[in-house]
Amino acid sequence: MRGHAWTLGLLGAGGAYLALALALPLGTMTRPGPGFFPVAVGVFLCLAAGSLVAARLRGSAVASTRSVGADAGGRVGTAVAALVGFTLLLPWIGFPACALLFVAVLLRRLGGAGWPGAIVTATLSALVSYYVFGVVLGVPLPTGPF
Repeated sequence: MRGHAWTLGLLGAGGAYLALALALPLGTMTRPGPGFFPVAVGVFLCLAAGSLVAARLRGSAVASTRSVGADAGGRVGTAVAALVGFTLLLPWIGFPACALLFVAVLLRRLGGAGWPGAIVTATLSALVSYYVFGVVLGVPLPTGPF
C-alpha cells in the first residue's frame, strides 16, 4: 500500500511541477523561452510517474530500492560530490572544463569506465554540450580563464 502512495505522490509532484512550469513563457522551437525545458521535464516526470502508477495498479512488480546494491550510498555520494564540485568550480574554471571533469568523474566512478575512455567521452560530451547550449541556443556560459 505504501508503494501506491509513493507513486501517486510522485505523480502529484510531477503534475504540480508541470503546472508551475506552464506559467513560464514557452517561446518557439527556433527560440525556446524560459519555460521550454521545465515544461519538457514536467511532461517527462508525469509520464514516468504515470507508468509507475499503471504498473502498480496492474500488480506488476516495480523495482525495489533495496535492489540497487551494496555500494549505492557511495555512488550517490560520488554523484552529489561531483555536482557540488561542478557548481563551485563553474565560475572559476568555466563550463567546458567543469563539464569535462564532471562527466569524467561520473563515468569513472559510476560507469566503471577506465580513465582513457572516460576522458575521451567526457571531452566529446563537454564539446557537444558547449556547442549546443553556448553556440546554437546562445546560453551565456562561464568560460573561465580560457
